[in-house]
Amino acid sequence: MRPRGTDQERRDRSWISALLGYGEFLIDTVVAFALIVGGTILLGVVTYDFVRDLGQVPFVTNVLELLSGLLLVFIFTELISTIRVVIARRRVDVEPFLIVGMVAAVRRLIVISAEAENLLGTTGFRDVMLEIGVLAGTVLLLGATVLMLRVTHGGDDEPTNGPTG
Repeated sequence: MRPRGTDQERRDRSWISALLGYGEFLIDTVVAFALIVGGTILLGVVTYDFVRDLGQVPFVTNVLELLSGLLLVFIFTELISTIRVVIARRRVDVEPFLIVGMVAAVRRLIVISAEAENLLGTTGFRDVMLEIGVLAGTVLLLGATVLMLRVTHGGDDEPTNGPTG
């Protein structure tokens, strides 16, 4: 019987670990490029729709649609930034996902706030108000979590290469 952890076993585990690391890097890179392409196309579509609808629909509705689309583009950029940090640091941080959740909740708040005006006096209005309350609570809870993370882990951020790091 061989003792556990022989040199050969360690080499085998090291080789498998390296292979998995390359696979992870490849998948992260492909996902990041897909998000870059998708975010760029989405930005173009959102801008085109805004300009096309000027004068066609009420201005406030057009601006709310623009804001909703731009927040979705921002979610794409946050996800790209998160992947960049994962690749650079070789670890997953929770905070960027919390921020994406906050932006998604705010985006939904904007959309349903615009819809709430049309539902005034109907039975659906109560449901929309409940959803607004839940989303507002979600944003506050996620924001408090981000704040707690920054207070408890303040100062241990490692620099990353790139325009935002």
